[in-house]
Amino acid sequence: MSILAWLAFFICAAAVALHYASTGDPHFLLYAVPGLIMLLVIPMTLAWMSRRSFEQAHEQSVAKVRACKIGKISAAMIGEAVRISGEVRKISFGWLNRPHFHIEDATAQMRVIMFTAPENKVVIGDKVEAIGVVMKYPLTKTRLAISAVSVKRIEG
Repeated sequence: MSILAWLAFFICAAAVALHYASTGDPHFLLYAVPGLIMLLVIPMTLAWMSRRSFEQAHEQSVAKVRACKIGKISAAMIGEAVRISGEVRKISFGWLNRPHFHIEDATAQMRVIMFTAPENKVVIGDKVEAIGVVMKYPLTKTRLAISAVSVKRIEG
């Protein structure tokens, strides 16, 4: 679950506790407690479903993927499935559970975007292998990125 989901849960839990403390109405808890439970269950379920669909996409795409150096990726490759290897130089948006990994190899650096957290913890400095589809980076018209189905640590 993302930090925002936890923050929303704790704010709502505090509001429920304050309301109950001020009114003492136990009937209120019949609605509030299941609501708080839903604030936990729904994001956890969505994250699990997203991770599961990414695992299935990874299994289906592994055979179609071609290994590629980051510097060789061009706009002509948009829509193609690629596999890159390199070192994680920066991680953005991890707090949203939608990490953007800035991966660098000997030829260049590229942003690798995941729409769910990877199954294993990846930190700055890790050597990783990323599998995904080349796309235009959503915030610019010229930069490229990889929409990843998998980012995994590798040895050496």
